[in-house]
Amino acid sequence: MNDFRDFQNLTETSEEERDQIDLLEYVRLAWKHKWSILGLALFGTLWAMFIASSKTPIYQSTATLLLEEPMQGRIINIQDVYATDSKSYHATQIDILNSQSLAEKVMERLDMTPELPTEQTEPESEPRPSSMIGEIRELVVEQLKEQLQVLGWRPAEYDHPSRTEVIKLGAINRFRGGLTVTTQQGKSKLIHISYRSPDRHLAARVPNALAEVYIESELEARLQMTSKANTWLMERLSGLREKLRESETALQDYREKEDIVAINGSSTLTGQRLESASTQLNEAEKRRNQIRMSLEQIRGFSHASIERLNSVPAIMEDGTFASLRQREGEAQQTVEAYSKRYGPKHPKMVEAESNLESAQESVRARLDLILAGLEEEYKIANANVANLRRQVNAATDEIQQLNRKSHELSVLEREVETNRQLYDRFLSRFKETKEASDLEKVTARVVDPAAPSLGPIYPNKKKITSTGTLIGLAIGLALAFLLELMDKTLKGPKEIEEKLRISSLGAIPHIRLKKRRKETPLDHARDNPNSFFAESIRTMRTGVLLSGLDNPKKVILVTSSIPGEGKSTVAMNLANSIGDMEKVLLIDADMRRPTVAKHWGLAKETKGLSEFVSQTAKLGECVHAIEDSKVYVMPSGAVPPNPLELLSSKRFAASITGLSNTFDYIIIDSAPTLAVSDALVLSSHVSGVVYVIKAASTPSPLVRDGIKRLQKANAHIIGGVLNSMPITTKNKGYGRYRYLGYYHKEYYGSYGYSKETGV
Repeated sequence: MNDFRDFQNLTETSEEERDQIDLLEYVRLAWKHKWSILGLALFGTLWAMFIASSKTPIYQSTATLLLEEPMQGRIINIQDVYATDSKSYHATQIDILNSQSLAEKVMERLDMTPELPTEQTEPESEPRPSSMIGEIRELVVEQLKEQLQVLGWRPAEYDHPSRTEVIKLGAINRFRGGLTVTTQQGKSKLIHISYRSPDRHLAARVPNALAEVYIESELEARLQMTSKANTWLMERLSGLREKLRESETALQDYREKEDIVAINGSSTLTGQRLESASTQLNEAEKRRNQIRMSLEQIRGFSHASIERLNSVPAIMEDGTFASLRQREGEAQQTVEAYSKRYGPKHPKMVEAESNLESAQESVRARLDLILAGLEEEYKIANANVANLRRQVNAATDEIQQLNRKSHELSVLEREVETNRQLYDRFLSRFKETKEASDLEKVTARVVDPAAPSLGPIYPNKKKITSTGTLIGLAIGLALAFLLELMDKTLKGPKEIEEKLRISSLGAIPHIRLKKRRKETPLDHARDNPNSFFAESIRTMRTGVLLSGLDNPKKVILVTSSIPGEGKSTVAMNLANSIGDMEKVLLIDADMRRPTVAKHWGLAKETKGLSEFVSQTAKLGECVHAIEDSKVYVMPSGAVPPNPLELLSSKRFAASITGLSNTFDYIIIDSAPTLAVSDALVLSSHVSGVVYVIKAASTPSPLVRDGIKRLQKANAHIIGGVLNSMPITTKNKGYGRYRYLGYYHKEYYGSYGYSKETGV
């Protein structure tokens, strides 16, 4: 019992540590499928090496070009013909280097232009179809065209490109596809021209040729622009000269017509008079506005409290109103004080209220006087404002007349001065441009010419190979995780509780039997009582016995989902283990594939269950005692035509009842649940069912189906047993279920058990 509890505690501890060793579980999973992963990685490496070796090597060479902004040789004072924005100048030159025109010139210089086919003249008219169908089709098309033309349709004429143009344009695009022009970010003036080609010498010649063509085209463009500028300047100078003469004549005619001698003095006196009148007008309007605001505030006295009038300037300046307000406040305080001490009809209270009312009337009367004075003052201020505005308007009209003459005179003088300055500057720039036309400065030069590359830049065999290896590893790991996810088998006792929702009776380790000695699991347990295998059987026995302390389960059925899960081995070893303490009977009810007689050394024709139930033999002939133990065996006996009828008969039920009175425990080995219905019938005659599952073999959905069938038959399932489970994880890849081996190694090792022999 203590051993069973220790095993359960160790199992729970391992389950709690599961979340802390996820990384280790992934490593174990990869180790489990290591050969598949490594094989896929090797395949990816070989595949990448093949791809890399099949690629055509591409070479790249780079020429470095130093690009300087052109000198500002100005023609006029705003811009010159070379004016550029320094921020976008380099970007513009890069676009020029990538242009189709420069690419075409480089191809012509390096003799890279493809051979163009000679254009063949098309026949003037195609021969008419000789067949009747062709003539009918042509007639229908002509009639349709005539009808469409009547409706206003005209056939569109398309200028299709010739084959020569298509071939030429395709060659230029391929050339530009291998060209790369870049520059460093920031203020660097260096431009890198790179070209990729299978020919390493051609990859070096193209950047150098492009740099030369670019420099030559820049010089040619600058010379053409200078020539155009000179021509344009000469035309402009002749026009400016005539325009200057006309503007000077117009200025003199205007002075004589208006008799203008000195206009500045008159405008000064009038301006001073206007300024004085405007200042007085502003002050008068300001005073009028103040009076109007005071009037509006006082008139709204009925809608506002008297306290708000304290902010009105006219009220604030009146001392009498302030004293009246003070007396009113004192009367108000007296009323409030008397109201707390006397009643409303008390003489003092009546006198105080009378004083308050008198003070309030005085305040209102003073407000009426202040309001009347303000209204009179407002009329005077308004008349003053009107008078000053008339003075300002008169001065303004006089100044406007003077300004009109001054403006016209200024326009004429300004036009004369502008024409003179423009003419002088054009004349000066024309002389400078003419002298500098033969001294154009080169704005670009080759700093580092391109040289043939020593090795290809593509394909990068190391990168491709490493990428293939990584892809192979990734696919291998993905497949390993996918296989693990698709694996629905049970690998640990804890999964019996998690996935099947039944109790776990433990795990029976996988053992290596000695084939030469024809050793059976039962022989191994007997010969090695201190082995892992024997201890796991005792643990299972403890779980079975502890499950029925209050109501002992005397008749126990052992079954599984499908054949080959070791249910007979579990049944025989469970009976043998219980036989160490109690009198137990092992019945082989798997009549289709009986194995009990063979493992216990009984003859094949030995009488057993079928003879006992059919009452053709006595109990002593059907039950066989095992020497030196309390174990009794009842083999299946002769196989009946229909075993299910025998097991579901009333005689079988009566036989089990009689045997349970003779033996302390009865272990029944039954056929698999999903194979036949024998176990479902037997479950109604037993106290409990032990369900055997083969570790890492039987899919959990099958096990669930078998358990559901038993539960529908109202069978009491004691628990499940995980059979044939590896002791350690070495070379097995069972990952987190390593605790079984750990348990046996650490726990039983202290009692002197051997790891290799189990004894």
